[in-house]
Amino acid sequence: MPLPLQILESLEIPLDLLVALFVAGFILYSIFLPLRKKRRKERAAAKEKYKEEQKLERIERYKLQIEARQNRKKIRRQQLKSRLIPSFLSLKKHRGTWDEDAFEKTNPTPENLKNELYFERANQHCEWCEEWVDTPEIHHIVPRSEGGKNTAGNLIVLCPNCHRKADRGVLSRSKLEYKLNRQLGK
Repeated sequence: MPLPLQILESLEIPLDLLVALFVAGFILYSIFLPLRKKRRKERAAAKEKYKEEQKLERIERYKLQIEARQNRKKIRRQQLKSRLIPSFLSLKKHRGTWDEDAFEKTNPTPENLKNELYFERANQHCEWCEEWVDTPEIHHIVPRSEGGKNTAGNLIVLCPNCHRKADRGVLSRSKLEYKLNRQLGK
């Protein structure tokens, strides 16, 4: 005889009472089973909703980080424009070339032409080494002392290191002209 039956026989519980307890337990179980399933579904739905909220929060934080990064870049670019080339807000159009017969040495490069070369043509990079540069220097391929004009074809945007090399003659005029002509697609 199995052990649970031996225990029940030793307790001497009437069979009618045992059956009644079993039936009552089964009825209670069948009554509360739908409630338990409902609670389980509610918990699962709440867990899914929480996961979705967490996902949306992560996406929102990521969007805010991207926006903050873009704002920092925008502010930095504005600071560079205002600090490096003060007259950036002035007209960008170059008002014409200088009369080559009137001057033995040409006038300095206009700020609006410098702005146009640095921000539009060079895209804030050195046109020789192609590194990003926050302190651009405009170099005359044919020097002003030799009558070099202030035209886009005679000016090249360089970083300070490349400008020193060009002034010392390490970067020759022909190299600079070749590089500029390649960039302009001539």
